[in-house]
Amino acid sequence: MVAVHVLNGPNLNLLGTREPATYGAVTLAGVEERLSRKAEAAGVALTFRQTNSEGELVSFVQEAGLGGAGIIINAGAYTHTSVALRDAIKGVDALAIEVHISNVHAREDFRHHSYMAPVCVGVICGFGVASYELAFDAIVPLMEKRARTAA
Repeated sequence: MVAVHVLNGPNLNLLGTREPATYGAVTLAGVEERLSRKAEAAGVALTFRQTNSEGELVSFVQEAGLGGAGIIINAGAYTHTSVALRDAIKGVDALAIEVHISNVHAREDFRHHSYMAPVCVGVICGFGVASYELAFDAIVPLMEKRARTAA
């Protein structure tokens, strides 16, 4: 069975109330509910986590990658600052997709650079919480292909 871990970084626990003009009104629990329905329909094991701690997020990445799971990661502000997250993704050879709710390239200059993007298979941004669903639709076939290749 394909497994996907959806990992969320700092301040995403405030989704739905934090800057709704930028991030929308859907809560993180709402995102989890949407993805859980998709995962169940696709026969995918889904793990959904959030932390405000960089070290804990690194541990989540390592656990997912070492367990053979695909990763959908919205690292929030750590995207633009964390070499540790980049190294964790690369270090466990994870198939990861970087996700952002807003279009980070239409925002402040410091948000235009991602330490993780070069070690991810793709980046999806700017589609609101649907970015998570787009990432799910992209990662599942990649994980299925990886499983077939390994067999």
